[in-house]
Amino acid sequence: MIKIGVAGVGTIANHYLNLIQTGSAGNYKITALSSRNLLNMRSAVGKNNLKDVRLFTNYEEMLKKGDIDAVLICTPHSMHPQMAIQAVQHEKHALIEKPIGVYIHNVDELIEELSRHPDLVAGVLFNRRASSAYQKINSFVKSGDLGCLKRITWIITNLYRTNVYYQNNPWRGSYQEEGGGLLMTQASHQLDLLVWICGMPKSVLAQCGFGVERPIQVENEAQIFLNYENNAVGEFIASSREFPGSNYLEISGSRGQLTLKDDFHLTFQRLKQDEREFTKLSKDPFGQIAYDSRTWIFDDYNDSLQHAATLKNFADAISGNTSIQCTVQEAKKSLQLIHATYLSAWLERPIQIPFSQELFLEEFGKRI
Repeated sequence: MIKIGVAGVGTIANHYLNLIQTGSAGNYKITALSSRNLLNMRSAVGKNNLKDVRLFTNYEEMLKKGDIDAVLICTPHSMHPQMAIQAVQHEKHALIEKPIGVYIHNVDELIEELSRHPDLVAGVLFNRRASSAYQKINSFVKSGDLGCLKRITWIITNLYRTNVYYQNNPWRGSYQEEGGGLLMTQASHQLDLLVWICGMPKSVLAQCGFGVERPIQVENEAQIFLNYENNAVGEFIASSREFPGSNYLEISGSRGQLTLKDDFHLTFQRLKQDEREFTKLSKDPFGQIAYDSRTWIFDDYNDSLQHAATLKNFADAISGNTSIQCTVQEAKKSLQLIHATYLSAWLERPIQIPFSQELFLEEFGKRI
């Protein structure tokens, strides 16, 4: 039984508490909560029928005096790395709500601290990695079944948020606390999957809409063009002001094409001959390549199922039965991609990856 403390008791934390209490998220016992808001903690205790749970208004005190083996960090983005560092320094395993943080240098400090504690497990709650559909896509790309990557297109515009979403949580929609907008929060899952499946692009060119029809200073729509080392190209379109919106992923390679609709309807049109070979041998200027088509329908696209699977993965990783689903090092990559996108939109030019962190901090500082 892993004794876990939860830092921050907002909406998402209560969701996780419920999953743990119902026994669907791993072998845990909730023994402590930490928040500056005592009323929120008492509400969480009653709402989730928690027993024998100590409440701390000081996070450090929970780490020192709480009877915990691990901590689940559900605070605003800017606080994630430092709170994880504190947990590790107190010999606690840490699972961090996405994104990993706001500043790359803070994430690097966490990675450095983790290197001194190889016995501890730390991960980031990018729960869509638990999806069977994305795991299958990842295996097709990584195994070479899709061949050489040619193009990625992702339209993810079903991330609708109203004004009250930001007004109820003043830290949202700000550079200071949230570190950005749509890309740091709603679409960060898809950007994590994009990097996990297809790797890091060598450059991005982006255009963002900042505070379009919403009372925020950060982006709520984005269009990103990506270039990869092997001549593959990508386009990522995201919005949180469209309704009903779309969720459509298409990945083309030299051995076929993968399409995923709404996270659960996957089709693989697999060529019987690699396109690179076919084009050299064909005598027909409009030649058609024979292919087989296969479709899968997945039933684990629900957020709650994936959250439960991600929490269970953390427990299993602590027990030594598996590896963590998303490491801090992996989570850093999507943050780098988001920062490159911001720089491109702010400066109105392509950004090579890696890029100058000093330049990013200078431009970011102008917007806080």
